[in-house]
Amino acid sequence: MRNDPIISVRAGLILVATAVVLLAARPVAGQQPLYRLIELTAPDGGETRAYAINDTGQIVGWIDLGDRRHAGHWNVDVTSDLNETVHFVLQHPIFDQDYAEAFDISNGGQIVGTARTEIDCPPAFVITNAFVLRPGVLTDLGTPYPGDALTNLQTLGDVCSAHDSAAIGINNRNFVVGWADLPGGATHAFLVRPEDGYFYSDQDFDGVDDFMIDLGTLGSISDSVSAATAVNDAGEVTGYSYTMSMPEGVTDGATRAAYHAFLITPLDTDDDGEPDQWFADAGSGVNALMVDLGTLGGYNSWGRDINNAGQIVGEADTARSDTAVASTHAFLWQDGQMTDLGTLGGDFSAASGINDDGVIVGWASDADGKRRAFVYRDGQMYNLNDLVCTRTAEGLTIVPNIVLTEARDINVNGWIVGWGTVRGSDTQENRGFLLIPIDPNDCTQASAGDDSAHGTGDDPGGDGSYDGTPMIGTPGNLSSPSDDTQDTSGDDQTPSESTPTLCGLGVAAMLPLMLAGLLGARCRRRPR
Repeated sequence: MRNDPIISVRAGLILVATAVVLLAARPVAGQQPLYRLIELTAPDGGETRAYAINDTGQIVGWIDLGDRRHAGHWNVDVTSDLNETVHFVLQHPIFDQDYAEAFDISNGGQIVGTARTEIDCPPAFVITNAFVLRPGVLTDLGTPYPGDALTNLQTLGDVCSAHDSAAIGINNRNFVVGWADLPGGATHAFLVRPEDGYFYSDQDFDGVDDFMIDLGTLGSISDSVSAATAVNDAGEVTGYSYTMSMPEGVTDGATRAAYHAFLITPLDTDDDGEPDQWFADAGSGVNALMVDLGTLGGYNSWGRDINNAGQIVGEADTARSDTAVASTHAFLWQDGQMTDLGTLGGDFSAASGINDDGVIVGWASDADGKRRAFVYRDGQMYNLNDLVCTRTAEGLTIVPNIVLTEARDINVNGWIVGWGTVRGSDTQENRGFLLIPIDPNDCTQASAGDDSAHGTGDDPGGDGSYDGTPMIGTPGNLSSPSDDTQDTSGDDQTPSESTPTLCGLGVAAMLPLMLAGLLGARCRRRPR
């Protein structure tokens, strides 16, 4: 497809057709849909994860290639390796380590993430830096790199003194948010507001992007840390910041360092209707515009996503008691109030995405302590594994190839992406997924003879003989498949991989659809 001379025309036609399908597939208000499951595969069958989906149905994440990890893009079930686009193939000098992940994509096809590069300060070592990858830019044929469509946002200091960064979110006005190192070891949330189509400028030659705004922190402590995870189209930002906290009900004056979710509402200082100020200095790096969203009674909270209504989702510690250890639950914050969304019967949950209709996705532990993807709508949390259509046109029942363990994002049409574990996989192999809502009355997968509908998996009867053939019967009469997929002890309270707490933060993912011409970390643990 990459060499097709008329791909831009085809892409336009596909966009129109996709828009029609998206509108037709949108669930009816008040109705809980079922979902058609589509696996998001890698070219060589390796592991995949899907982090984000835009409103045109473009999906980004990563694909694993053994010793390499590449940014990935999917158009439904069509996979594109973004490291094989012209930007990376030409060995653009800003990213030279053949490793990238993508965390978010705007409706215009702009992709953000993080990628690895080697620097020589000396000594030489590998760092991860935030990037923006843009489709359809004009190319100066006199230069070796097409249209400067790949931009390294770098950090909040010269990279020899402030090494790493990651771009986590982008809105439809191309504001980019994430986290970046400062000289001295601290890590702060940032926002980049591009000007005239440029995301990077260094007019004073200090090695810092003039468009990158340091968003500061909630509190002034020596090891100041903050990270921005999402920005809506009004420019409101959420994320989390290190701070000193005292849980509700504690009367002994005890405090401890903890993370708290935040909201930044930008100011319009010149009254032109556009946001232009995200930081107001309250001293020692504290941002007076950064509002602490609190917790569910415990020490910590993390903001993960914000929609255009200003609703924020994430996870927060619950109150401790003398008889029970505090757990972490998904929350919805709106109008100054944080609401506990509960779990699927276990102790832990986390919300990762919310669309403009207020539908929330994430993961939660069930009564057996297993991690399961959820959707929350109309005041109730549903296990997405229970909502996958498993019936063929012949009335047979099929067993999905993967167990859905984490839902990561949801678009305006209710399409959900995330990942799960392959049934029967000894290594608990991850596989990205796309869920497309359908009317329950239209629940049919492909015909019984179409192996693409169900793939392969383990035996639903438990004897190891299942080969992907549809099973006759109803779900209630089938033996429960083995789905011990993921040990949630230890990472139930660990922030997700799109945050600075995780190792090997992501890199680029991009766009067969919007790319008119389809040109198509270092492992470093952050303080919690």
